[in-house]
Amino acid sequence: MKYFWPVINSLTALYGAAVVGLAAALMHVWNGLDSNDFGRLLSAISMLAFHTLALLIVGRQLPASKLLKLVVLLWHLGLWLFCWTLFAGVLTLPLYYSALAPLGGQILIIGWLLLGISAWRKDVK
Repeated sequence: MKYFWPVINSLTALYGAAVVGLAAALMHVWNGLDSNDFGRLLSAISMLAFHTLALLIVGRQLPASKLLKLVVLLWHLGLWLFCWTLFAGVLTLPLYYSALAPLGGQILIIGWLLLGISAWRKDVK
């Protein structure tokens, strides 16, 4: 657990860089996309941007409870499943499986609900 937060915060920083790069790339290729594909990419980038900010804020709540660490792990897993599925579907990337996007979204929702619960719990740090 010594490296938990450095790894989490490093991944979050990569998400931030990915948001900027993907948004810039989207602006260069948006003319070649139909409205459904553009919407999927925009949704994935928006979800990644929003959760990047949330992860940065939660990552500064040290020391964190076990429940808060679970929230962070669920958000990372949910982002990978949700965003990768949307990106892979539009850009024809490998390991595309369309059922992973809803699963990723559900995992993100569970993470948010657990964050709400964590506000009321007094866990041992």
